[in-house]
Amino acid sequence: MNILITGATGFVGSHLCELLTKNGHNVFGLVRNPAKAKEFNVPGTYVTGSLSSTDQNTWIDQLPEKLDAVIHTAGIVHSMKKEYFYSVNALATQRLILDLREKYSELKFTLISSLAGAGPSDRGHKKSEEDIPEPVSDYGRSKKLAERFTKELSPKSWSVAIVRPPMVIGPRDPAVLDIFKMVNNSFIVTAGLDGANNEYSFVCVYDLIETIIKTLENDFEQPEIFFSAHPDVITTGQLYTEIKKQANKKFLFNLRIPSPIIKLIAFQIGFFSKFMNIDIRLTPDKVNELLPKAWTCKSGKSASLLSQQYHWNLEKTIAGTLEDYKKRNWL
Repeated sequence: MNILITGATGFVGSHLCELLTKNGHNVFGLVRNPAKAKEFNVPGTYVTGSLSSTDQNTWIDQLPEKLDAVIHTAGIVHSMKKEYFYSVNALATQRLILDLREKYSELKFTLISSLAGAGPSDRGHKKSEEDIPEPVSDYGRSKKLAERFTKELSPKSWSVAIVRPPMVIGPRDPAVLDIFKMVNNSFIVTAGLDGANNEYSFVCVYDLIETIIKTLENDFEQPEIFFSAHPDVITTGQLYTEIKKQANKKFLFNLRIPSPIIKLIAFQIGFFSKFMNIDIRLTPDKVNELLPKAWTCKSGKSASLLSQQYHWNLEKTIAGTLEDYKKRNWL
């Protein structure tokens, strides 16, 4: 298959490029900087360009006349400016679909969304694909809008899938790396006095890319949404404990910060970001995702409809991720 990957140098995109190329597919990776892609050893044919939220994506002319599939992974997870979420995650998705459908009447199109687009759950209750989305952050709302554009604008002749991963853990991930660094320093900060008991679904990046690829192996008459998540639910405390165990740390100090103080700190960071360049993951928008008691989802639909099996439990996932971080001297 000829497959386009947007966000080819990103965490999920780079893993997709590797596995698809290994499986014999022709991968076309959309990259802003080919030199960076080569530095990261991203395989495939590079298509130089970036996604636009307004202008036509002229780089589509570089793609072959016969393109079988598109996996849209590009997007942003955190930003100090909420309008960036909508322009990059939602409007750029809208523009991409409008431009692609001018050239390709038949296509398999898979959007990589997020559990944030569905919203948090209650402890002991997992979200299903049928639940009404209730995002609590601008990031989540931008993903929900991207899903809407995907469902409404994709031609009926396309096979369309939307994959919503929860917390993704795996080699090369810069986000979860922050948690590994805190544990490695034997000092962690938890949002909320009871934050260690917050519940999460997770997925190893290797299971996630299998889910994504399986959407290309099926033909859907109408857009289908899939959560990709290991069946086990973990708590924040269990995540800390597993990293601590595998990192051979004997002591771990947990500083629990009350929710109102977390909100105040994030507000101050957001305020000062208007006057100076600040790149911190604790944004006012991200606090809305940190404080809910549960982010969990069901994976039964992916298991039944896609025959997805989740092989990477938490212990195995942490072991593989930790080994990779050490090889890269990130820890």
